[in-house]
Amino acid sequence: MPHDCDDCGESFATLTRLRLHDCEDVQSETSVGSANLEQSESTGSSPAGKRNASVAELDTLLDRFSDGDRDALHDAVAEFESTLSAAVEEDNSGETYRDVFWPYHERVSDALDEAAQATGWCFLEEVIDTHDPTVDDEIPLVTPTVANAVGRSVIRTRLTDSVSAIPVSALEYLDSVAVTAADTADTTREEVHAYGWGIGHPDHSVADRLHTRASEDIFSVNPTLEHAFYADQYAAVDLLESLVRDESIDGTLPRITRDDMPYRRYLLDCVYGLQTDDNWPGMPRYYDWHEEFDYTFELDDTVEQRIRDLVEEERLDTNLPNDWTFRDLGIWADQQHVL
Repeated sequence: MPHDCDDCGESFATLTRLRLHDCEDVQSETSVGSANLEQSESTGSSPAGKRNASVAELDTLLDRFSDGDRDALHDAVAEFESTLSAAVEEDNSGETYRDVFWPYHERVSDALDEAAQATGWCFLEEVIDTHDPTVDDEIPLVTPTVANAVGRSVIRTRLTDSVSAIPVSALEYLDSVAVTAADTADTTREEVHAYGWGIGHPDHSVADRLHTRASEDIFSVNPTLEHAFYADQYAAVDLLESLVRDESIDGTLPRITRDDMPYRRYLLDCVYGLQTDDNWPGMPRYYDWHEEFDYTFELDDTVEQRIRDLVEEERLDTNLPNDWTFRDLGIWADQQHVL
């Protein structure tokens, strides 16, 4: 049964997608925070009262962390989970959930990232263990926030140290989130794209896992492979070749003007931005890793030629212009290439 947003009217297949969609009509900086404490006192043990009291406690814990109490952050993550649960209980339409989730998603992600930079991986590994997405039938509501912080640390570790310095537990966590989260849990699944930065890890094969997931998880695999190119373009092009040549990956995407797009053609979308400097991957949210490290990327000529050869060998250039560029391989550009 579809679920409609009372504010914007958009319809969603699941309550999860309804709760998390970024509805401009209901975003409000004053809808969460300590200002709601007075309301919580008047509503007692009602769902709204529980949610408002939990929000006030979450603010207090985050303030304590900002003041130097690192242990308060563990409690803050747990309180965030409780706050989101109370929001779900209060309002199935998703408005209350979104009002809590989006502001605190950024605040808690930033705090977790700050703690990880101060203490190393040990802090995040404790959080991962506490909020394991594989324990219950439904993943914890804080999963996208934890995954955001883990993804930032995966990228930072790869750029400042080496791929082998990334804990296996971190890569296993991001992979398990991608596998366990519902197909409609868009926000959660988007926050795990940094998994691609683990490509080439000596003790965890990101390439094998992405290949295994490709047929059933193409919308997560494609942007994850895009991240992998920035981590190691040679390992990434190896994986792209193996995926595009794998005829068992036989799914398709609908196209309006002509035949459906094969998954193996859609995978080429991952190279759309490799020859530009204005299309960096947007995940994890709130983290401009290329700016933090003044990161530059130059596509190797041999890698470019391998991609061009792959397109031609697999006859995926039928609808491309004669002088096609990587931008023409993007899924949105493809919609313009009409026979």
